Amino acid sequence: MLARRAAAGDEEAFLELMDAERHRLRRIASACLSGEHDVLEAVQETACRAWLKRRELRQPDYMGTWLVRILLRVCADELKRSRRQPPSAEAAELLERRGREADPLADEAGEADLRLDLAAVVDSLEPPYRDVVRMKYHRDMTLTEIARALEKPPGTVKTWLHKALGQMRGQLRKGEEGKHGG
Repeated sequence: MLARRAAAGDEEAFLELMDAERHRLRRIASACLSGEHDVLEAVQETACRAWLKRRELRQPDYMGTWLVRILLRVCADELKRSRRQPPSAEAAELLERRGREADPLADEAGEADLRLDLAAVVDSLEPPYRDVVRMKYHRDMTLTEIARALEKPPGTVKTWLHKALGQMRGQLRKGEEGKHGG
């Protein structure tokens, strides 16, 4: 009933519903975005979009799922926006400084390169695959927790993870072949 009242425009019901969904939305957003500020902003933007579009919700009983979908779109928008922005002056300076400092161990440089390669490969995945990989490996969530957060069957989450890892392996192999001229 709370969702129906919220969809009808009852501000108190909407705020109560958002409060009830807040922890789940933050957990999902933190799996998609890196900074706490970005996570909070994504949840806030989700609330704003949901309030503005509340009358378009066809089935108020599924308002939780609807909010997650809005949140995932907000996260995707934020990731696209952040890729378009050039690095900040501080980040550029840090990268330049790191480039000037000699790395004492080649293994450490190789590990850093691999981490950068992995990050780029994860970023290139389609949203459901990328989200599942981040939740699993960045946030250490179990497949059951991911399924619950995304409101998907565990089998679907397992399939997405399997496909994502396959795509990542393929992209990393291509990158290695390119480095070695093969």
